[in-house]
Amino acid sequence: MNNIKRLELLFFEVLQDLKDYLDDLTLVGGWLSYVYSKFLWHNLEVQAVTTVDIDFGFGGTKTKPHSKTIFEVLSSLNYKERHLYIGKMYPVVLYKQGKIPIDFITSPKTKNKLVEGLVGRQININKIDKFDFLLENRISIKIRAEREKTSYKIQCPKPSAFLYHKGATFIDREEGELKQAKDLYYMYFILRYTPNLNIILAEVAKYKKKDYFIGISKNIKKYFERKTSQGCLMIEKENGPDEYIDDLRQDIFERFNKLLEFL
Repeated sequence: MNNIKRLELLFFEVLQDLKDYLDDLTLVGGWLSYVYSKFLWHNLEVQAVTTVDIDFGFGGTKTKPHSKTIFEVLSSLNYKERHLYIGKMYPVVLYKQGKIPIDFITSPKTKNKLVEGLVGRQININKIDKFDFLLENRISIKIRAEREKTSYKIQCPKPSAFLYHKGATFIDREEGELKQAKDLYYMYFILRYTPNLNIILAEVAKYKKKDYFIGISKNIKKYFERKTSQGCLMIEKENGPDEYIDDLRQDIFERFNKLLEFL
């Protein structure tokens, strides 16, 4: 079994483990390119690049009632706990079969009571500014593993919201160029593969009109001023050789400048 098939299998196992919590969780991060292309756009030819880790967001003011926290459920299954601080039992990051980290993200404004009631105080929670925007602009997508009868309805940011949020936040990545390159690649993935680009760009224009993330156009201009600019080079490297496009860097440049017209 190749690596992507193995990751795909484990991804669906995680969804099964969290099936009672999926209404309260929003899939974010690298797995969205896989979900968008395969289950929203029904483009089976695209080989989406995913990350190993699976990211779930949560927030708001209330959740469904649950008899156990996510930590209580997952820690009773085949997850290993990796402690973040020497000598401290908690917080931990849980790894499916010891291989795939399950990360949880929320807004700094989320109440501790909600965090503890849904996820549990034992799990490490990443708190990110501007994260509420993704939760406020989400859709339900029905997905199913190959040759499996069980399907899952998962919450995901609208592609336009994910695109817009990445454009606003990639520049602030504390981890540096590696994470920035992935964020920009995910933006390019949407701009290149969505079958409804005009709809997405119209939604982007609405976000801009509502003054979400005022600095976004400045961010994009800085990284995509010309085809040799930093953003084009980062995405070209992240994408790798491309047999379908003669001048990949030019394609990247043109797509981001099309986006700029709506920012």
